[in-house]
Amino acid sequence: MPNALIERILISIPALALLVSCIGLHGLYVKIVTALVGVLCVHEMMNAASTVARPMRAVGYGFAVLLYPAYEYVGGQTGVAILLTLCVMVVFTVLVFSGRSAVDGLLTMLPMMYPGLFLGSMLGIMCTPDPQSSRFLLIIMFGSTIITDSFAYYGGLLFGRHKLAEPISPMKTVEGAVCGTVFGTAGVVVLGVLLQPHFGMQLPIWWYLPLGFVLSVLAQVGDLAASSMKRWFGIKDFGRIMGPHGGAMDRLDSVLFIAPAIFAFYMIIVA
Repeated sequence: MPNALIERILISIPALALLVSCIGLHGLYVKIVTALVGVLCVHEMMNAASTVARPMRAVGYGFAVLLYPAYEYVGGQTGVAILLTLCVMVVFTVLVFSGRSAVDGLLTMLPMMYPGLFLGSMLGIMCTPDPQSSRFLLIIMFGSTIITDSFAYYGGLLFGRHKLAEPISPMKTVEGAVCGTVFGTAGVVVLGVLLQPHFGMQLPIWWYLPLGFVLSVLAQVGDLAASSMKRWFGIKDFGRIMGPHGGAMDRLDSVLFIAPAIFAFYMIIVA
């Protein structure tokens, strides 16, 4: 087995253990974990923005810390919208009286939108009234990402010939993306059909086909979007918490992108 593959597996074990504990324990535990990971993600994005500007860290961290209380106690996504609006007002107020550049302001607001708003959708999944539905959605969300990423990676290694987005991510190929999409879609269908009876879900099986396709596509778009942003900031990784595999943002870039789709699926189809 190649050393790179062994390292890839070993580095994923703590993350998988954390995911399993979140699904099993759920409740306040998973909300606290999500909130803490959210603060870490905003911190990493702030650090990235610091390579080209001077973001107002106090405002960004304030948004990250207050995100969960705003969702839980102020009114869900409405609370998140109110918090974001207030923080943007603070940013503009500082710009008016401090004479700082508009770039500083814009790159202070960036982490509040990405990953901030995406984390709001993740909190929505964790805070659903039915814990069983939340557990099911968590499995679908992370399962879709893992399956899509794995088959895109190995499909590219085996069959990759045509570059997908070479200026952004030179290793990604069209063939790998197709493999990731096909198997990611199939994986969501299989997970949905096999697991929904155990979590009290009674959705028509055919719903999982379009859901799987959308999630597998968005997972890859999220990966490319993060890679594009890192190139713009001139960094290799967002952080080092995962050692050579980067930070929280590097590991969650795909999950963050599919979280709004999962939350919308829950609100429109499941709830």
